[in-house]
Formats: sequence, C-alpha cells, structure tokens
Amino acid sequence: SMVRGFTGFGLVLVAVPLLHFFMPVKDTAVFITIVNFIFSVIYFGRTRKALKKQPLGAMALFTVIGVAAGTLLLKFVSPEYVQLACGILILVIVFFLIRGMNFNIKSEKSALKLSGILGGILAGLTGITGPPVAIILSSINTPKEKFNAIISVFILFAVSYALFFYLLTGLIRREIVILGLCSVPALIGGLVAGDSLVKHISQKLFTTIVYAVLIIMGIITVLRALSDLFPGLF
Repeated sequence: SMVRGFTGFGLVLVAVPLLHFFMPVKDTAVFITIVNFIFSVIYFGRTRKALKKQPLGAMALFTVIGVAAGTLLLKFVSPEYVQLACGILILVIVFFLIRGMNFNIKSEKSALKLSGILGGILAGLTGITGPPVAIILSSINTPKEKFNAIISVFILFAVSYALFFYLLTGLIRREIVILGLCSVPALIGGLVAGDSLVKHISQKLFTTIVYAVLIIMGIITVLRALSDLFPGLF
C-alpha cells in the first residue's frame, strides 16, 4: 500500500508474490482485486481535486473495452506467452522513455483513451494494471499529483470491471471478501506513508522512481512467465 500510495501503482507487484505463499492462485487474484478496489476508492477521495476537468468518461469507456478485449484474447492465447511479451514490452518502452522517446500524444484526452484501452487489455490478459498507464502519463510529463490521481482512478475502473466478471463466474468467496475488509487499516497506513513521501520529493526524482518500479515490474513479469513456461529453469 505504501508503494502504491507513493507511485500510484505497484501494489500487485509487491503483494502477489507474498500472497502466493498463503493462497491459491484464484483466491490471490480475487483478494488483490478486492484490495485494489478498496484502496482505489479511498485514494480517489483524497485525489479528486486533481481530477477536475479530466475526461474520465472517455478513459472509463476505453478501459471496459480493453478489459473485455483482454479477457477474450485470454481464451485463445497462452497466458504465459502473453505475460512474457508484456514484460519485455514494458522494459523496451521504459528504455526508450529514459532515452527521451515521445509518443507525440497531442492531448490529455488522447492520453487517457490510449491508457484505458492498453491498460484494460493488459489487465484483462494478465491482471497487471499499472504499467501502460504509467508509461503513457510519464511520456507527456504528467505532474506527480495528477499522475497518481489518474492512474489510481484507472485502476478503480479496471478492478471494478474485473470484480463484475468474478461475480459472474462465481469466483468470489465470502472468506476472501472478509480478508479484504480486514486489510483496510493496513491500506490506510500505507497510503498515509506513501502520500507523505510524494510531498517531499522533486518531480525529477519521482519520475526516476516510477521508471525504477516499471523496470522491476517488467523483470518480475518476464521471470514469472519463464518459470511457468520452463518449470525447471529456476
């Protein structure tokens, strides 16, 4: 929660490997989605001022289209190969961003539409929500307060749609919901700590930290995919 409060994303990166020691994969996915939903609702209340006049309706629409497309693609493509490709893509794009690549996005509305569709597809395919949005927002030099607010509301959209699909498929168990609710005090504590850190660093340092988290996420995604494809490799 502190990592996500600081960068706007990364909760899944930190939590999922730890949760796999205690929960089956399906329960982990449902639990982390519930936690992400709770965190996003709390964080939205703290950052809504930074979202004024933002075309969030367009992002919400393109996110649901992306999640639906990603879920559909998952039926036909091996998730291990998708995860491997996503990890490599994250690393390649971050490399070019560090070198000064620009997507030539002309407006925030276009950026939010692109964030919604790409982030939604990745969320539907792998459950990973943050990297595409973080990359696009970083490429247009989004101020850190707005960066955190936008990426958090995107995650709120994505996990809300995911919870809807989980309900339809009967994956949500009462015990997992109770565990998610019990995590609220820890979520709030992490949010306060992460939010405090953001207020005391420069925009340049913030961008550097976002890139570092993206690189770590890309490497872990690649390693996870390789371990699934080649069980004896690690």
